[in-house]
Amino acid sequence: MIRFPFLVASQEPAPSRYATIALSRYQSAQGPVLRTLRDGRVVIDTGRGAMTGRPLGSAREPFPIWAPIFVGM
Repeated sequence: MIRFPFLVASQEPAPSRYATIALSRYQSAQGPVLRTLRDGRVVIDTGRGAMTGRPLGSAREPFPIWAPIFVGM
């Protein structure tokens, strides 16, 4: 017998994931992720507004270094 979950339509979409960001050394904020930025930071909804920061427990992504190449000076 195959069982399918009963889906209930809701007015508010369920957040797909949560993240915790550091505000200071001793304070953090947690909430559903609204957007992920290209530099690794995330925007979360705190209930009082959106906050941006780097999620805790994630490694910092290396930034690409671009340098001009001088040939035959």
